[in-house]
Amino acid sequence: MKKTKILIPLLVSGFLFFTFGFNLYQLFSSLTWQDVTIQQIQYKPDDSLAVGRDASPMLNDSVQIICRVVAPPRVSPAHNDFRTLLRGSNSWTCYAQDTANNVWGGIVIRQGSRGPTTGIDLIDTGAIIKVRGIVQEFPPTGYSNSLTQLALDTTQGYTIQILSGESNRPVPKLVNVSDFAIGDYPNGGQINYIGGEKYEGMYVEIRNVYVGLGVGNRQPWSVVDSLGNKLYFRDFSNFFSTSPVGDTLRQWTHPLTGTYINYIRGVIISANNEPTFGTQLPYAIVPIYPNDLSLGNAPPIISAPTRTPGVPTPTDSVQVSCTVTDPNLNPLSVSEVRVFWRANGGPFSSKIMANPSGNIYSAKMPPYPLNTFVEYFFKATDNFGAIKYLPSDTAKSKLFYIVKASDSLSIQEVQWCPNLGGRSGFEGAFVRGIEGICTADTSDIRAFSFSGQGGTQSSPRRVIIQNGTGPFSGIWIYNNATDIVHRGDRVRVRGIVEESNGVTRINVASPSDITIISNNNPLPSPQILTTSVIANNKLDGDTTVEKWESVFVRLDSPVWITCINASSGITCTSREPLPDTAFRRNYGEILVRDYSLIDARIELQDGNHTFTNNWDGDTVGKTLLTQNDSITFIQGILYYSYGNYKLVPRRNFDFGTVIPVGIYNNYEIVKSFNLYQNYPNPFNPVTNIKFTIPQNSYVVMKIYDILGREIQTLVNRQMEAGSYTVQFNAMSLSSGVYFYRVEAVTSQGQRFQDIKRMMLIK
Repeated sequence: MKKTKILIPLLVSGFLFFTFGFNLYQLFSSLTWQDVTIQQIQYKPDDSLAVGRDASPMLNDSVQIICRVVAPPRVSPAHNDFRTLLRGSNSWTCYAQDTANNVWGGIVIRQGSRGPTTGIDLIDTGAIIKVRGIVQEFPPTGYSNSLTQLALDTTQGYTIQILSGESNRPVPKLVNVSDFAIGDYPNGGQINYIGGEKYEGMYVEIRNVYVGLGVGNRQPWSVVDSLGNKLYFRDFSNFFSTSPVGDTLRQWTHPLTGTYINYIRGVIISANNEPTFGTQLPYAIVPIYPNDLSLGNAPPIISAPTRTPGVPTPTDSVQVSCTVTDPNLNPLSVSEVRVFWRANGGPFSSKIMANPSGNIYSAKMPPYPLNTFVEYFFKATDNFGAIKYLPSDTAKSKLFYIVKASDSLSIQEVQWCPNLGGRSGFEGAFVRGIEGICTADTSDIRAFSFSGQGGTQSSPRRVIIQNGTGPFSGIWIYNNATDIVHRGDRVRVRGIVEESNGVTRINVASPSDITIISNNNPLPSPQILTTSVIANNKLDGDTTVEKWESVFVRLDSPVWITCINASSGITCTSREPLPDTAFRRNYGEILVRDYSLIDARIELQDGNHTFTNNWDGDTVGKTLLTQNDSITFIQGILYYSYGNYKLVPRRNFDFGTVIPVGIYNNYEIVKSFNLYQNYPNPFNPVTNIKFTIPQNSYVVMKIYDILGREIQTLVNRQMEAGSYTVQFNAMSLSSGVYFYRVEAVTSQGQRFQDIKRMMLIK
């Protein structure tokens, strides 16, 4: 059907945004309606979201959709309960989803007044309806992100079609707080548009979180996970509102900060424009009915574990301590703290820990023979029976140590970790005798601080030493005293074992704690790995990659760049080398892939080289990397920060040859395999070849001459579904007829092949 657009002047005169809605009366009489899905209205590619552009691609279009009601304007008209469910005394609001419950399938339906009778106030939860309106965004202007809404058709005589009556709401999507925000937004965190936008308008569920601080009068509290990521609660449902009193549906008091949340279910929207948020609106969750929130007793909090001595010997009774409080800061609610331990994998013993002062709890474990492997953990119980462990998941990891003859240890002894915790067994201990050859000094991995539109980024200097090759052979030595160490120096150090954001290091207090044994030693050979070993999706402590932390490693096979700007987690925020902005943080990290077809992360910021993804906007005299460039090898020091393992090249010699490859993603949704005629054709000497793959496939594209001889391979890699254009430069070839052939094979074995002819005329 024909698509009609509303002109901006008409919108300005006809729409009133002051009440979070639209006065649409009499504006729809001449429109025709395009049948679409909610996904067509909502979907935005990652590149758009990365720069804060989440407005619908169908903005201002007149559309008609079929959807399931998640939350109607009234509580339950089918059961004669006509009380207003969703806030707004002069408008009607409805939350709806596509009937298949797929992502990008939620939307807010708004009627800006209660005057025209459209039937929106008579629909019920779970009903399937056909509804038409104009796609709009709220707020309409001045904000980097907004809430997509369907402004309901209010022309005379129009009513919503109810295709089926009352039923159940869709099953909520199980999500995490980090899908919507990384860190404590707005206090140092950032909004995760790429992770969250697909759930806008959808019914979701989050489990095992806590009540955190709110902001403004419409977000009185927040949902916080164990890592401090924050998502705001929003009081649009009158079951969860405290004002105005006449509209509330029950007596309701917002929960106290620190209260444990068994689960919270609700619809995801953009929070309103509280002054704190400026023009960047975060996501919020709107629980609808009382059973959308289950509160529990918050368990105690255990922190600051210590052990004396740090390196136990066979004669030592080991004292362990920890700090225990409850979320309400009331130590009297802690009824018992207990330590559990075992030796060499045997049965656990336990004892109650004493509380000598304040909220510190201590106990002693018995001595054990030399080289005994001791594991232990803490358990705290409050007077309501709530329990907390440290480590929080004792099946995943435990605190541990090995009984040693003295505190003189090797790098391997400090770095070794037998579980998924990724932490040293001697964390907090003073150790000596740590010896190795410096593989990176402070001129290789420098301290830097960069302030851009997105904020300030910084990283500390790092000196890395390594004692040979193999697992657990490298370690970071830290502090200003390490400036005297240079690459190739053999050194012996002493200091305190620390964990810094997931990386084990030795804090060296003064130059006197460093002995330089010799200079200009050959470096250990790099450990040859594949991108699958240091994969971007591996979690901190993964035993297959943790053993290579701070080790000099090399991706020896050619790799190609799959993402030019990778954010925290596994997300790709940009496939183009764009500078850092307030809406899309560029941390100088790229994703690469070798023949294993699994992405690994390269950190470009920390090293002293001239390769860049434009993270700081400075490309003068530098090699600008782009997506699909190939690099014959990359080497450097393996690091971990902000949720990802990453390889840190030090200098230009850590990069092989960069081979630019002109493969461009057209970001089109495709439904079939196709190979198109090149353009221009005939050409001299550059032409473009377009192909489409509807499924992820391994793609090979080759050029042949008139005799069928292979001339060049343009593509030979795994590729995501989509539309691509390959640029072919025939500068080195003579005029004549050539052929290009593409073959694509899906993981299910489906195969596509095609060949076409082209003419080069010079």
